[in-house]
Order: sequence, then C-alpha cells, then structure tokens
Amino acid sequence: MPRLPNLLLPFLLLAALAACDQKPSREEQILANLPLQEAYEHNIGRMAQLLAMTHPQVPEEQIKTVLRKHLTVEDQRQDLFKLYSEQHFSDAEFDTIVAATRDPAKAKALGETEEGKRLSEKLTGFMRESARDPQVQAVAEERMQQVEKELRGLQQAAP
Repeated sequence: MPRLPNLLLPFLLLAALAACDQKPSREEQILANLPLQEAYEHNIGRMAQLLAMTHPQVPEEQIKTVLRKHLTVEDQRQDLFKLYSEQHFSDAEFDTIVAATRDPAKAKALGETEEGKRLSEKLTGFMRESARDPQVQAVAEERMQQVEKELRGLQQAAP
C-alpha cells in the first residue's frame, strides 16, 4: 500500500506542471491586458456629464454613484468578454488590439494600415451587432430607466 502514494506523487506533479504550461484564457488575457477599470470610469464620467444636463439639481458625483449602482464594472467586463472572445478575434488579432490599446502611437500607425482598418471595421461590426441585439437593448433600457427614476427622485428631493 505505501507504493500507491509514491506512484501518485509524480502523477500529481506532472498534472500541476501541465496546468502551469497552459496559456491563459481569453478572459484572463482581457483582465490582464485591457484597462477595464479606467474605461469603466471614463464611461461613467461621460454619462454623468450628459445626465447632469438633464438633472441640474443633482451633483455630478451623486449621478456617478447612481450610475455605478445600476451599471456595474462587472457588467462591462462581461460585455468585453463577449466582444473580444475567441469566436470574434484570433489570438493574433487580440494581441494587435492589446498593443494598440497600450500605445497610442501604435494605435495611430495601425489605423493607417489595411490590417488596422479591417480590424477596426470588424470590432465596430461586433459592437453594432451587440447594440442591435433585442436582449441587450432590453437590459440597457431597463438599467437606464432605473437610473432615470433614481435621479428624478434625487432631483425632486433637492432644495
């Protein structure tokens, strides 16, 4: 019986080494290589600016808080997982997108190439396709209705 643990240990070590050799999933690559939090904060800021025009009695920081409550970073993360999935982009295409995201000079140079134009059109196409999806539209509409309802309440409560 003591022989079984001696045989099992090398197998477990090989399995652990094999697991270490696997490349990261696309989701892990997205989390590691794309500035998700910065993009989320940028989007919240832009939306808050727009909503501040229609809700002038509500401070912009309070609008941001309401937006973060109804439009979470996790929602955006899931959207990006779908958008940049392996079904949509090859590893080479994704690597090109990451490089362009990290370096504005590379992004500009890429935009002037046929590959860059094709990649941009492909990305834009997937974004439009997602935006036309009835389920995506319904969820977005519901969330924005919640935001508007809460902001109207805050505006009415303002002195």
